[in-house]
Amino acid sequence: MSTLAVRPALPLDEIFLYELYAAVSAPEFVLAPISATQKEELIRMQFRGQMSAYTQMYPNSCYHIVLLDGAPVGRLWLAPGEGEFHLVDIAVHPRLQRKGIGTVLIQLLQQEAAKARFPIRSCVFKFNPGSLRFHQRLGFAIVREDEMHYYIEWRTVPLL
Repeated sequence: MSTLAVRPALPLDEIFLYELYAAVSAPEFVLAPISATQKEELIRMQFRGQMSAYTQMYPNSCYHIVLLDGAPVGRLWLAPGEGEFHLVDIAVHPRLQRKGIGTVLIQLLQQEAAKARFPIRSCVFKFNPGSLRFHQRLGFAIVREDEMHYYIEWRTVPLL
């Protein structure tokens, strides 16, 4: 029986977090006409940009490492809001996707949100249909959209 846990991210986790980001982002660059060095530089720049943007946008957020049997396999970034939980980001290493890890993490968050009687809000890039399907399968609904994102929400009582 495997054990799934989360713990706060530490500065020493940055190498793992970068490697996870690179593994999750790699498919975006498969057809890009750039060298391996350029690809590495671009991914590193995007990683630093994402970390900086999330930290600025959600200053009271909690960044967690997801552990499977004690080994890091993903990340979970949550931000407390007034009367809500905000799911900033969730990622599981591609070699472990589709094994139920993300589902368990979201279900645990849903249990906490139900106890607090809070909705869970998040957004998904429109060019990531797999993420949208994942969230919708877990009861999230699109509440609005713009050119780049679907804004999604989960409630203990579904929206009418």
